[in-house]
Amino acid sequence: MSDSRPDGTSIQVLGRMFALLDTLAHGNEAMSLKSISEQTSLHPSTAHRILNDLATGGLVERSGPGAYRLGIRLVALGNLVKARLDVRDLAVRPMQELHRVTGQSVSLFVRHDEEALCVERTVSERSGVQVTRVMGLRLPITGCAAGKVLLLNESALVLSALSQTAGLRAESLQAELSQIRQAGLATDVEPGEPGSQTVVVPIHDDLGGVVASLALNIGHARGVPPEWQEALKACAQRISLALGWQDPSAN
Repeated sequence: MSDSRPDGTSIQVLGRMFALLDTLAHGNEAMSLKSISEQTSLHPSTAHRILNDLATGGLVERSGPGAYRLGIRLVALGNLVKARLDVRDLAVRPMQELHRVTGQSVSLFVRHDEEALCVERTVSERSGVQVTRVMGLRLPITGCAAGKVLLLNESALVLSALSQTAGLRAESLQAELSQIRQAGLATDVEPGEPGSQTVVVPIHDDLGGVVASLALNIGHARGVPPEWQEALKACAQRISLALGWQDPSAN
């Protein structure tokens, strides 16, 4: 049996890995090594070696002697991607409505490794036309309100590691997150715009986890009108409910 199957990547083993995962994805049940080898045109020993490496990473599971199926880790990774894409799609219209109510720009952040990544921002052009832009702004996750809100569900161990990387005291970060939980929002100075202010609230998924943070970017530092805070919270709640979140206070 030949291993000369064309690969679509510059690294041959990655092409073989993708072929194995695709084959398992099309199988309704666990597949034998022989069947996998035949369908991918890989030598059994090559397929066996790569499958074992994938199993070590949780992307593949062994199901009995010589049988394999997709691993549960793929479900977790898929859910993360799904949540990120869904929250972006579901947030645009509520963000636009919040912008119309307040006249202030509205930003949506998601976590990307150790950064808070702005994926959408709703603003008004000089012509008065409202637009929603993909921003790409990246901020240190422990150094801004949008990032700290994304850490509200993190464990003490993760917070300790992030604090160490950022040169912060873990106790200080945990105390600040506790205050944010109690207040239901976080405040910050708008990056690069002295005299402005940002108010941030969390967006939850169906499991109650924080999947995004919603920021109202206010062009002055004279304080946030209470009605704007409530409008921001209501906007985040609307997006969360669309993601399947159940408000504990409603029970």
